[in-house]
Amino acid sequence: MVWQQSWRKTWQRAWLYCGVILSVCLASGSWADEPPTLTLLAEVWPPYMMLDDRGEPVGADLDLARAVLHQLGYRTEVKVLPWKRVLQQAHLQQGDAVLDIFFESSRQQWLHYPEEPLSYSGEVLFYPAARPVDLEQISDLKGLRIGIQADYAYSKAFLTDPGVIRMPMTGEGNAVKQLHLMMAGRLDGVVLNERVGRYLLHTQGLQDQVRHHLFPLTDDNRNFLAFTHKPGHDQLAIRFSEALKLFKQTPAYQALLARYHL
Repeated sequence: MVWQQSWRKTWQRAWLYCGVILSVCLASGSWADEPPTLTLLAEVWPPYMMLDDRGEPVGADLDLARAVLHQLGYRTEVKVLPWKRVLQQAHLQQGDAVLDIFFESSRQQWLHYPEEPLSYSGEVLFYPAARPVDLEQISDLKGLRIGIQADYAYSKAFLTDPGVIRMPMTGEGNAVKQLHLMMAGRLDGVVLNERVGRYLLHTQGLQDQVRHHLFPLTDDNRNFLAFTHKPGHDQLAIRFSEALKLFKQTPAYQALLARYHL
């Protein structure tokens, strides 16, 4: 009887181990079937990237990037951060791609740029309608207090002109803060992306009190989804560019633009 009980316990353990191993194998198989997830690093930059009423990331360029990556077989998650931290985490490869980043040759040391950008929109000067600012050349801004965003890729001419008083800010909501500082007379103008600035003015009810120039203060107005230097991301950037070009020829792309009034 003793040996029978021992034999029975041995088989019970064996079946238990087999069950555990089978469960692990099935779980591993299901994980293998799931598409890989890419982490997109982004700051709030409406209408290209913003948060909806539920706090979920949405926006024209974010939706576009997600749609193309989905076609390539990827899922996506979004980390919403101040721009300085976006760049820091991209440097450290703590994400897979940066949403809406301008091209700078120095950034190629840690980013793979696709050939095709998500969108086009450059940085321009916004100023109060009651205190107009003439701008035909950078030197026209001499002695003026101009709000800028820290770590943005402005034109070399604008960044190096000694006569311009550039006042950088960083952190969440800094662009809106600068617009209100401008209206209070503490800044003479604010440099913002043209579409982003117009969107923010409407959210603040300032659209009739602020004007903007078309004089470009960036050397490049292309907004990219650029990939960090993780293994394989150089080829992913190429595949993404090709798929993005094709997607822009579809009715789905036109519907996306219409959804954000672009």
